[in-house]
Amino acid sequence: MKKNISRFFLTLTIALLIPAMYLTFGENRPVEKMEWGASFSKRAAEPFGLDWKEVYLAILDDLKVNRLRISSFWSETEPAAGQFDFGEMDFMLAEAAKRDVKIILTLGRRQPRWPECHIPDWAKNLNLEEQNTAALNQVREVVERYKSYANIVGWQVENEFFVTWFGICPPPDAEFLKKEIALVRSLDNRPIILTDTGELSVWYRAAKYADVFGTTMYRRAFNPIFGVADWPYPPVYYSRLGKLVQRFAGFKKMIVAELQAEPWARTTVQNDTIEVNFETMSPEQFKSNIEFARNSGIGEAYFWGVEWWYYMKEKRGIPDFWETARGLWQPEN
Repeated sequence: MKKNISRFFLTLTIALLIPAMYLTFGENRPVEKMEWGASFSKRAAEPFGLDWKEVYLAILDDLKVNRLRISSFWSETEPAAGQFDFGEMDFMLAEAAKRDVKIILTLGRRQPRWPECHIPDWAKNLNLEEQNTAALNQVREVVERYKSYANIVGWQVENEFFVTWFGICPPPDAEFLKKEIALVRSLDNRPIILTDTGELSVWYRAAKYADVFGTTMYRRAFNPIFGVADWPYPPVYYSRLGKLVQRFAGFKKMIVAELQAEPWARTTVQNDTIEVNFETMSPEQFKSNIEFARNSGIGEAYFWGVEWWYYMKEKRGIPDFWETARGLWQPEN
């Protein structure tokens, strides 16, 4: 009996060790020509006391970002039941189209930035079945309105849909997600993008529905118990796990949907001191994260925090982040 138990644990150890070694040891060849993008949100710019349109145009015309991920928050586009307001989105999409900026448009109830599920007040009083129907109707309105834009390269359906420990959201329902994806596919044939946390998931639940799978890539965080700490994963982990999951999920392409480029807040980013900000996102850490993404072997990455770079430049007199990023989109300068 003891021999059998010993053999079992030896076999289990080997079974776990081999994939762990595959995922974490060795190196990828750094990506020579990265495709850099950024996520932009009015909701991220305004708490800094910034004019969000000014920030947005600076991203387009000063940084010359050529790939953006933009949200279609339900609470802002349908403030009253059946009454849609697309003025702000029209502005963003039109300005991007003028400059031939490639757009990933996020759809659905759960989209980037707190509280993750951006449910209008009128819909919060509906039962879940009624709310789901209303959410699908809003998705239909968004896709129908913007599918004529040739610069939209994909529809991101929900954001980290299966994450249950962050955000104020209904429990994730795979059947609802499948309905949502089917609806988008019925309206347009561009790729469907699904995302998941890169640090706390093995991705399959989301990736199996995707044409393009997007992971987060966070390097340094703050925890009240452990303080400031780096995630232990090496760059190779992300691409190798992606290739492994791809064999079973079948998605065609992988991207970094969120590359950490703003601090991990203790209170809020704008209310923390610069010293606290720099514990998790200093100019040196920013450059390190850029190299980390290159070394991951994933060729397309979207920064998370471009609004903060502008705030640091304009309000705090620290242009380092903005200028470093400018060099990615304008290397000749």
